[in-house]
Amino acid sequence: MGPRSAVWWYAWRSLNGWLIATPFVLARNWILPFLSLDSMSLLRQNLERTALGQPAYQLDVSIFWAMLLGVLSIGLVTRRGYILSLLAGPIRRKDVYAIHACLTGAALVVSQLLVLLYLCALDAIAGMPASPTLLVHVLLKRLLVYLAAWSLGVAAGATITNVAMAYVCALGVASFPAYAAALIQYVNAKWTMMQSMHLYRDLIQLSPATLLDTVTGASLAAYALWFTAWIAFWLLLGARLFERLPLELLEETFPFGAYRRLLALGISLLAGFILVEWVDHAVNLGRGKAAAIEAAFIWLVGSGAIFAALDRAGVYRKRRWNP
Repeated sequence: MGPRSAVWWYAWRSLNGWLIATPFVLARNWILPFLSLDSMSLLRQNLERTALGQPAYQLDVSIFWAMLLGVLSIGLVTRRGYILSLLAGPIRRKDVYAIHACLTGAALVVSQLLVLLYLCALDAIAGMPASPTLLVHVLLKRLLVYLAAWSLGVAAGATITNVAMAYVCALGVASFPAYAAALIQYVNAKWTMMQSMHLYRDLIQLSPATLLDTVTGASLAAYALWFTAWIAFWLLLGARLFERLPLELLEETFPFGAYRRLLALGISLLAGFILVEWVDHAVNLGRGKAAAIEAAFIWLVGSGAIFAALDRAGVYRKRRWNP
């Protein structure tokens, strides 16, 4: 068995349970209805709802599963220290990265296509309550979002040596567009003294933690380009950083020092927004331009102070968190 074949075999042996479970996770809503006595009625309702699409604010467990699959694809290699013995042989790092990423990415694509064929068959059995074209359209849009979440997980798992922390960090990055949307909407509502959901919806759709089911037309094309660029960026970044991964620092949670500051920055941004909300409820900043400026100032100063305190404390500099 050649070195590449051995890596393929090890990757499959490490991930086969997760890969086999993937189509069942993606199709979970289409398996459970059959446990009911009124399964055909529930099936028709589910098909109709799927064809119409879910709004972006409804969470889809499949997104988080796709991200976990991405984290595990490389994360299990670094967590188990397998990479040390692996790279001692005639195999390049980029080949290890490509093999593991291809295995999980292909499993995700194939699983979603199997779910698509399964739904089309169920639709035919149920008497076509939903348009097959709409079903295909919605499920392919979901696949794009799943791949975006998966690519972020791959990059996190390849550069953070603790699986749990890699997943948390990937969730944080994926949620950043939603965070920015919430902050901008909050300040804008105070500035204009009215709630505007259009900007919030447009920004939150940039996150791979939200669905594109109801997006159509030119907006869909723009979001498709965004997520295509997102996938390419995180896969390439993960590959480049994995090649530079300092093996002598594999015992640390964050082999790259910049990650510690990014984590501190994420915590401080979240804490800063919570601080603004608390101050607003405590003293009632009110509405208007002055209130918006005060809220933005409190957020900026609070986030900066918390970041400086975390960075100075160096909480995340020492030890790896072993699961």
